[in-house]
Amino acid sequence: QIITQSSHLAQAPSSAISHQPSSAIIHPSVCHKREPQTNITSHLCKKFNHTGYTMSSSSAKRSSDDPNVTDTKKSKTSSAILNRYSGWTVPSQHYDLSTIDIRDVSPQQFYKEYIRPRRPVVIKGIPPDLSSIQSWSNLQYLDKTAGDQTVMVERRANASEKYGKGNEISITFAHFLKLLQSGDELHYLTTQDVQADPDGRPDILPPFMKALSHDFPMQPQLMGNLIPQNINLWMGNNNSQDGSSSGLHHDYHDNLYIVLAGRKRFRLFSPIDAQYLYTRGSLLTVHPNGRINYIGEETTAHGADLGAYAAAVAATRQKKAEERLQEAERRVEEGRDGALEELAEAEEELERAMDALIDAEVDEDEDDDGYDDEAENGDAFHGTNGCRLVDKTVKNPNNFSRVPVELLEDITRFQHEYPDLQKATMACCNVNQGEMLYLPASWFHEVTSYSGEKGAHHLAMNYWYVVLLLLMQTFTNVVFVGNEIVIISLALHS
Repeated sequence: QIITQSSHLAQAPSSAISHQPSSAIIHPSVCHKREPQTNITSHLCKKFNHTGYTMSSSSAKRSSDDPNVTDTKKSKTSSAILNRYSGWTVPSQHYDLSTIDIRDVSPQQFYKEYIRPRRPVVIKGIPPDLSSIQSWSNLQYLDKTAGDQTVMVERRANASEKYGKGNEISITFAHFLKLLQSGDELHYLTTQDVQADPDGRPDILPPFMKALSHDFPMQPQLMGNLIPQNINLWMGNNNSQDGSSSGLHHDYHDNLYIVLAGRKRFRLFSPIDAQYLYTRGSLLTVHPNGRINYIGEETTAHGADLGAYAAAVAATRQKKAEERLQEAERRVEEGRDGALEELAEAEEELERAMDALIDAEVDEDEDDDGYDDEAENGDAFHGTNGCRLVDKTVKNPNNFSRVPVELLEDITRFQHEYPDLQKATMACCNVNQGEMLYLPASWFHEVTSYSGEKGAHHLAMNYWYVVLLLLMQTFTNVVFVGNEIVIISLALHS
């Protein structure tokens, strides 16, 4: 299958490609809404943003106060939620995550062994198409290349306070770099606001990252089967032995996390343990691919808004009914036997299909009552050029855990406060400079950042990916043609 999506990209290098396409061609438009929900019909773009997933407080900016798998364990469900996760799970407590060498894995193999079964893995080495980003550990280079860009950075009151409270300031990137060079440990560069076009589709890159975009491909070949959602830079200082923590949370997108300076320690839990991790939001469903829904934020397994998905299905049904009617009319003109009966049936089917589409769109319009809910709630923002900003920081988002980070050191403590935590199974890993971590969507993780040697900074880049095509029996690759993302699917052979 070839799927085309419209998106606003910085000049995308054409290096992110490389396999023979199949012959079948499909062109649905894929858009997205505010909470991680996907829309796959172009006529609904007015309500949805970009390549298939909305970004809420999850894999975008976040703030918090504090069936095809070989290795699974029995579903841990409670009466409160339905947990149908069927991906890879952590086999034992404090399990050391597997490590592979980038030289030993092909994109097809990586998809089959890690992406499709939802298995996180540490990757030693940085692939050739990402080699240029290693120059970013040189602060002078960053200053020269993007110093004049404005960025939002988190600011904390003191070095012992955790980041993630949503306290942001706007400064130039050059100013932030000077703070790092001075040894400042109170400011942290994380995900940035991105601008949306009039139809609500946001950029993949914030302006700051566009200034650096000549150093990296929009789609690394290793992840050729996933659609890029957002690309970010994470940067700060922490010379404390304890490091600085992100807090325990999950994201809604697949993550390729690349450490360029310092070290990152990850503590991970699979989506099978979601109901034991005390999320701020009220859990509703965990889909087989790990997609987590909260009450009030229900989606399909691939993140589509339920109403938008119904409209997309209805539109497809109408198109097929129209094609059937055209064929029936041709058979009538040719005087075929039974053609009139076929024509009558085709007309009835088209009428039913049109009714279904109208019903679906009416349901959507009822949700869109003419008011800008985000503006009413004070959550609509605009950039200097009048374009709407999306993925703003949200305080106390649903996808963060209420469990204090220090509790992860010894889950037998405070049993009266968080007794279910002992039922969850944790994996651990360190990701050092020049290494990467693949983390599937909805895997809970706590990240502690260390600067390493005295006076150094920690730095990481990450790609977030839409989970739309996961758990399929295909390998897909992304090709950029101008501003279009073209997805090429290939059959996988066992």
